[in-house]
Formats: sequence, C-alpha cells, structure tokens
Amino acid sequence: MGAQIIIVDDDPLVGGLTLELLTDAGYAAHLIQDSLKAQDIIKAEKPALVVLDILMPGLDGLTLLHRLKSDPETAPIRAIIVSGKSFEAEKQRAAQFGAEAFIEKPYDVELFAQKVNEIMKKQGVDPRKIARAPSEPAPIARSDLKAVVWGCRSTSSAVSPVVTRYGKHTSCVSVETPSHIFVFDAGSGISLLGNELIKTGKHKEIWLFLTHFHHDHVEGLAGFPCARDKSYSLHISAAAEPDKPLEAAVKAAFEPGFGDNAPDAKIDLYELMEQTYEILPGVHLSAFYANHPGTTLAYVLLTEGRKIVYCPDSELYGEYATALQDYDEKIGAVCRGADLMFHDGRYTVEDYKKNRNNGHSSFLAAVDFAGKNLVKALVLVHQDDSYADSVLDQMGKEAQARADERGYKLKVVLGREGLRITA
Repeated sequence: MGAQIIIVDDDPLVGGLTLELLTDAGYAAHLIQDSLKAQDIIKAEKPALVVLDILMPGLDGLTLLHRLKSDPETAPIRAIIVSGKSFEAEKQRAAQFGAEAFIEKPYDVELFAQKVNEIMKKQGVDPRKIARAPSEPAPIARSDLKAVVWGCRSTSSAVSPVVTRYGKHTSCVSVETPSHIFVFDAGSGISLLGNELIKTGKHKEIWLFLTHFHHDHVEGLAGFPCARDKSYSLHISAAAEPDKPLEAAVKAAFEPGFGDNAPDAKIDLYELMEQTYEILPGVHLSAFYANHPGTTLAYVLLTEGRKIVYCPDSELYGEYATALQDYDEKIGAVCRGADLMFHDGRYTVEDYKKNRNNGHSSFLAAVDFAGKNLVKALVLVHQDDSYADSVLDQMGKEAQARADERGYKLKVVLGREGLRITA
C-alpha cells in the first residue's frame, strides 16, 4: 500500500514527530527530507495529502506547492503548509497556491490531527477503516531501552543532607540498548556506573556525551574506573568553549586523577554543535543549546523507535517569559513527543523566584513544559543540594498532582540515585 500522506520536512525531529502522529492516527505516511526529490516521489505515489514545510534547503515548500498544483497529475492532491515562517504574506501565498490550511510551528498536536482528519475525510479516507494489506509486514518489535540515574544532585557540597534517600552524587545518566550504552554527563555518579560496568564486563565501548564543563558535570572523569582499563574505548562528545579547545577541556577534567599521565582506555573526542548526528547505524543524536551559563548542550537520543531527551541544566521561562524570550518554544519543538525526558527541576517555586536567571528551572515549570509538549514520562533532575528528603518528597507529590490537575498525559518522578526506568 502506497503512502496516503507524504510529509516533506528537512528537520528529522519535527518531521519525525509529524510522521509518528499520522502513523499513530492510522494513516500510511512517508517522510521525505530531501525537497528536491519530493515532487517525483509525490507524482509517482499520488497520496491523498502532502504536508509541506516552507524553509528547506533545495526547494522551499511554497515553490513545491506551486509546482504540484500546476501539474495536472498532482493538482488534485490536497496540501497543508506547516511552518515556523508564519508571516501573513506566507499565509496568503499558501492559500493562493492551493493549500488547504496553514499551521504554525510549533503546532498543537490535537488540532493538527483534527485538521488532517477533516481533509482526509473530504478525500474519502477514514483511518478507522484502513486495514493492513496481507502482504505488508508486521511492525518490527522494538527492544527495551534501560535508563539509569547514577547521580542527579546539583553539587556534592558540604551543605547536602548528611543522609538522603535521593543520593548525593552529581549528574550522570546512562541509556542502554541491547548493543550499546550511551552515557550523559560525568558527574560523580559516573563512578557508580563504572563500577557496575567493570563488574559485569558489558559494553567495552562507551559513548559519553557531556552537556558542559561545570564541575558537577565532569568531576567524575578523574575517578572513572573504565578510563583506567585499556580494554575500554571512550567516545567523548561535547561542545568546546570559545576560548578553550575540547581536547584541553577534557584533559583538564581528567587531570585530578591522572596527573600528567594519559588514561589507559582508548579515547576519541568529537566536538559537537547544534545539529543532528548519526553516531551509529540507526542511532541519531540531536544536540541543542540549553539556556544555562556557558556553552551548554542538551541532547535528544533517537534509537530503537524511542526518543529520549537529556536536559539537566536549563532555565525554562514559563510564565515569566517576555515577548522576546522564545527558548521554551524553541526547545519544545525539539523535545515534543519524547518517550522519556530528564529535565532540570532544581528549585521549588519560591526558591526559583529568588534564583531567577541563574540557568535552572522550578520543578513545576518543567512539569508544565513536558505536559504541553506531550512528553510521556518526565524525570526531574539536578535537585538543589540543600534540600532534605522531606522537601524532595513533597516536590515529587506536587509534580504528579500538577500533571493530573492539568490533564497532562504525563508520568512524573523525581530523580534519585539508582532510579531505573524501562522505556
């Protein structure tokens, strides 16, 4: 069965979300990221609907729309423009060229689905009546991903509670597939991960992604057991600071434990920018800049049909946003529809008011952000090191209550050392 809907969008995250929404709605959909190839594919498949972005390298969406509507073979195909370039002139030209609707990015998922259903019914297509063709293969089973929090406190300082069920180690989260392990940040919690890897002997190749070089995100490198074992390979990725090469920053993080001696493990360094990388076959990583002092990245991991976001140092503006502050909307487009998200939830609401513009969020702002962007599960991390368990327990209760009260289809948990999640 050919595609009933073809999406033309060069952005793999937004285009992938659109594809997932339409597939979940029951449509046979196909994503094309190369706009120069789109017209020939659309002409060959003749879908009922095309969904076009405007700003794409090669051929912009309005030009593609005009060409499709000017060709007698493709003119009957209905079209929707979905774009962040939403000036009135673009909307008028889209209507003039024959678009059924113009939907602004980031779009409301439910309204988008309603509009698609309306248009498809005009074409006589009802997703509820679509049956899988006998020759069409069954969906491929997805393997489980195992995420573990090894540390998630803001610092390992003396003011931390002496005893805490949430742990005192700093940032480190691992995501394990049947074949690989991906590690995010190297705070003191990475020592716990290293001990387990040495004990089990699994995953001699480790992919480590650092968000930035603040102490609480790299302090564990100096004592990381796997770095002292020549049987391991460490692929370390991060963004460089404007005044310090990546190699120098990583070397400085290792030095407290190794002095002038290099680690025994084989180490490869990869300097990242805000873009999407295919790091392994079938594994894509998108890096984006987070709202935090210094050059700070956050990450979206796409593998095994899952979308996992790691964003531990990030200040969401929420209700405090001004007209010129679009950070929430920007990363919302990147994170939307994630299966699992780790996000900064450092402060209570009252403490956030006293600590605004320091690069961290209130836990309720993170809940609202995840809920509005249709994240399925949220783990609040980077809790303030001064909070006792009683405060953290209350934050966890209020977080889930907020999600339930506002009708978010969202599971929320407060991060703690040793938390294991299957996605």
